[in-house]
Amino acid sequence: MVGRTTWIALGGFTAVVALAALTGAVVRKEPDGAGKHTEKVVHLDQGWSQTRREEFYYTPQGSQLLPYAFLKALEQPAGTGLFLDPAYVAETGYLPSEGPSELNPDGLPVGFARDPHPGGAFGPAVGLTCAACHTNDIRAGATRIRIDGGASLGDFQMLMARLSQALDATLTDPAKFQRFAARLKADPKAVRPALEATATELRRVNAAGWTPSAYGRGRIDAFGHILNAVAAEALGQPANFRVPDAPVSYPFLWTTPDQRYAQWNGVAGNPIGRNLGEVLGVFGHPSIGNGTPASFTSSALVESLKALEDWAGALKPPPWPRELGRVSPSRAKRGAKLYAQYCAGCHGGPDYPLTPAADTIGGRQWLAVKMVDLATVKTDPKMLQNFATRTAQTGLLAPVFGGATVVPAGSVLLAVVGNIVENDLRNLAISGDARLAYYGWRFAPGSAKPQSGWTTSLAYKAGPLAGVWATGPFLHNGSVPTVYDLLSPPQERPRRFYVGDERYDAKKLGYVSDMDKVPEKDRAGLFLFDTTLPGNSNAGHAFPDPSVAQLSPSDRYAIIEYLKVLEGPHADGK
Repeated sequence: MVGRTTWIALGGFTAVVALAALTGAVVRKEPDGAGKHTEKVVHLDQGWSQTRREEFYYTPQGSQLLPYAFLKALEQPAGTGLFLDPAYVAETGYLPSEGPSELNPDGLPVGFARDPHPGGAFGPAVGLTCAACHTNDIRAGATRIRIDGGASLGDFQMLMARLSQALDATLTDPAKFQRFAARLKADPKAVRPALEATATELRRVNAAGWTPSAYGRGRIDAFGHILNAVAAEALGQPANFRVPDAPVSYPFLWTTPDQRYAQWNGVAGNPIGRNLGEVLGVFGHPSIGNGTPASFTSSALVESLKALEDWAGALKPPPWPRELGRVSPSRAKRGAKLYAQYCAGCHGGPDYPLTPAADTIGGRQWLAVKMVDLATVKTDPKMLQNFATRTAQTGLLAPVFGGATVVPAGSVLLAVVGNIVENDLRNLAISGDARLAYYGWRFAPGSAKPQSGWTTSLAYKAGPLAGVWATGPFLHNGSVPTVYDLLSPPQERPRRFYVGDERYDAKKLGYVSDMDKVPEKDRAGLFLFDTTLPGNSNAGHAFPDPSVAQLSPSDRYAIIEYLKVLEGPHADGK
């Protein structure tokens, strides 16, 4: 539940900006060691202790990618360096750890976690957790500024390709294989069949994840992968497979638990369903059993998902750090007026609109995020269209749908995920108010069925913008590199730009991305984003209406200054 923020009297700007300038930050120096980053890591005050941060980074959620022991023993495809060498991990855009800890004794990258299930002959699996895709660093000189709950710049397809190549190289190179088996302290004759099975599965996963254009840094077609996992693989219906070719940026997490709708298309109406579906898209394993709802299961860990959601609920937007420069009070004050005139109608804040108390059990209220019709926002439609037009053969699930043999694929996803959640809660003897809490209390008064997500017109969610400065590139598909470009007319936005440089452009709000500002020697490690490719359009979001008004460069910079200090909604303690 949230309450309204009340600080925003324009006369209070000096105090707000001063607070931003004086924001405390905990500075942690990464440990020295081969391949490790040596910059300072600044953790901003986002409401988390170091213990909570570690819990978020390394609590497993039921993702099972490959045996944990295999990942630790695996070498890079070329040479003898370990796959988990921090410098090698960093090349993929995922974040190396700051060293071993109680929850991460082997120093896995941020968001890689050991699964608690026993696993096979070589022990439990390792998989991804929320933090892999929702944590990022911004670099200011020699300082790395950690953004917890932010949008990762990880290149998922690069990570998976490298992992598959490393497994294949270990199978074909006798010396590499012997070193691998020696690290496992296992008989090579026992290791090879298990390694071959793992490598075969990774090849299959990568083939299923092939796309005509690479996702690049900071994007994935989450729904494409989730629907393939459920409607094609678990259901045993190959005809339901679709190429996952509508990548979107990873959304930031702060304020999300308090929003009425989640996902870019608003289809998720409750947190446990959203989060369990996410696990299935990143190596969680669903099963539909004999086709009856009571037999649906998965590897997802609902108790962990509830804890992760609660922790995200306590996460605050990142305050503007002093390392990125001072905020101009006069410019921010002017920007607040422009924001109220041109931005607040969709994005809110402050005063953030709430849902009616009568809509939800106990009078609970949520952030009334606005769903903006596609015909109005005019941004790239591929993500919306892929989800809305996709159908699935029901197979064993036909009785669940009244005998229908073909239904919307989203309906299959909701039915499978919803029943897995209910089965898990039943098996854990979670009922009453505890059950309601797992669903985030998203129930209409008198109803035992959780509220649905957005189900009407094709629309994208316009969420709160507190902390948005730390989350580029922008728009749902990451097609606009900076806030300045987003506030500019679409025809003025870059058609091609680099993604993956952690250096921050504090003037335009976004990562350094201009083709003429990235040295030739640094370009090989970055992704060149091309807005002319399908799904990559940077059109739309032309606000205010160009036929009525247009923001001058000075106006854009004023709004940018205000976004540095825009506060999020305040919890009301209920």
